Amino acid sequence: MITRKGARLLAQADCVIYDRLVDPDLLKLTAARCERIYMGKEPDEGGRSQPTINRLLREKARRHSVVVRLKGGEPTLFGRINEELEGLVRDGIPFEIVSGVSSAWAAAAAAGIPLTDRRLSSSVAIVTGHEAAGKGSAVRWEALARGVDTLVILMGRSALPAIARRLQKAGRPASTPIALVRWASAPQQEILVSTLGRIERDLAARPSFDPPVVAIVGKVVLRHKRFRPQPLKGKRILITRPVQDSAGLRKQLQGMGATCVHLPTIEIRPRPIPAAEAKELVEKLPHYGWIIFTSHHGVDALAKLVSSSRKRGSDSRFRGNDRVKICAIGPRTAQSVHDSGWRVNLTPADFSKEGIQAAFRRIAVKGTRILIPRSNLGMGDYLAEWLRRRGAAVDEVVMYETVMQPISAERLKRTLRHLDGATFTSASTVRSFLQAVKQAGLPVRAVFNGAAVVAIGPATGAVLRENGITKFSMPEKSWTVEGLVGAVVTAVTLRQAQGDRR
Repeated sequence: MITRKGARLLAQADCVIYDRLVDPDLLKLTAARCERIYMGKEPDEGGRSQPTINRLLREKARRHSVVVRLKGGEPTLFGRINEELEGLVRDGIPFEIVSGVSSAWAAAAAAGIPLTDRRLSSSVAIVTGHEAAGKGSAVRWEALARGVDTLVILMGRSALPAIARRLQKAGRPASTPIALVRWASAPQQEILVSTLGRIERDLAARPSFDPPVVAIVGKVVLRHKRFRPQPLKGKRILITRPVQDSAGLRKQLQGMGATCVHLPTIEIRPRPIPAAEAKELVEKLPHYGWIIFTSHHGVDALAKLVSSSRKRGSDSRFRGNDRVKICAIGPRTAQSVHDSGWRVNLTPADFSKEGIQAAFRRIAVKGTRILIPRSNLGMGDYLAEWLRRRGAAVDEVVMYETVMQPISAERLKRTLRHLDGATFTSASTVRSFLQAVKQAGLPVRAVFNGAAVVAIGPATGAVLRENGITKFSMPEKSWTVEGLVGAVVTAVTLRQAQGDRR
């Protein structure tokens, strides 16, 4: 988790110095030119690398315009922030502290535990279970045991048995609930619910339940079971869509508790368009009656072309106004249109080419010039031909290329082991995947070994069916990423229930 401001600063950074617990996906927000320096501190190292970090911050700040010190959680909370800032202050180096998302409340939310409750808890204390070496205990556990309703303990995994004993000795009943949240909000998140009197035995039985762990002590832990559990917890779900398009799907699946297995079967590349062709296309834009976008990639590519044209001083006269109407196949594509400064006039009820066709049945297109910016694989499809039969003058322009990704047999077999579900978001992802399956010599109908197969919509499902895969699911209503995730939850849950009955 990260704030929008934090994400913006990462994109601007010349150098990032990051910790052990930082999600590697956050580093993808940085530019290619950004210097990334790992300074992960292990729990038992006693802060030995801290002086190196302090020195490194000053050195990099002298060389770069923007240096980001990327810390896990909230930097002002048990983050050694004073030690790192002292040198900057002494050397007159300007800095800004940007608030983060602390594991104290992120872990509680991920476990479905409210830190406060008007009937159970009106006070919360956040305390470290891992104090500085040689400091001696400054935490007044006895006072905390008697004076606080909810206690959140950070960095205290190794000391938890001793802390539980001290809290009981100070008056907390042995029956007091305690929840341990390991790797909060990550795909590998685990939750252990116990009591102060039983937690030592429970941890001894779970030796692999190691840091990072956040402990929550108090009656609010009883609320844990009231919240809907993550329906895909512990399930391995295959994602076959391109890397640049997978972030939204992956995050939604991970939010449901899934472990995502990424096997990109295609790659989307912008087509290099010769200058003369680009100039001609941009000049023709104001003369179209409709532009039909069947993917956000077409929007992005055309918007870039128009923007480049304006920078070169030519006036395309295209502003996405009422004279040139725009149809977007679905919400993601419509958002790209909006981000480009244009206006969407039509989004079909069904987010598919069939939906576009149904919508245009009510629109007179005879004599209308229509542009479809599209992939190399979509040229001359039934939508374009249907519009031509109705009298429209349709121009199809390849704006981006869909390229099949080579997948080795070894990687394919390794990826397919122990899957609970597989997702396909386009016909091309299916074709490329099945091509790899056949090249690896695997039987197509048995390749998923009982895993739930989910297609985003009818066109994708049709290709699965054509290749002998008839047992698959689709969203009931919305052919979007959100609909796909809902269908995955339903299909995987049903598969598990059927397995349980057997």
